[in-house]
Amino acid sequence: MTATLTFPPVVNPTAEEAYWRHAYRTEPYYRTEFTYEDYGPAYRVGYTGPVRRSGEFESLEGELKNDFDQVRGRSRLRWEEAREAARAAWRRAQRNEHPQ
Repeated sequence: MTATLTFPPVVNPTAEEAYWRHAYRTEPYYRTEFTYEDYGPAYRVGYTGPVRRSGEFESLEGELKNDFDQVRGRSRLRWEEAREAARAAWRRAQRNEHPQ
């Protein structure tokens, strides 16, 4: 019997920050009244989520919302507005699309 090991993705926070700072305006959920400083905390919750938690975004959403509420700082987004940004960063991290 062979065991399959899975490891959480390795994320470079500096590279992810740079990627999202450049790309956020091209995302379908982007709204012009918000800046990167509004979206940034949602991206951080999203790209660090798969490193810190095991499971799917949908099943962990309550915990991710709590994470966002704790780190949102001056972001004007409510979770309902930040959810898709967090989900996009989560998916990118899970696919290991980020540069090392």
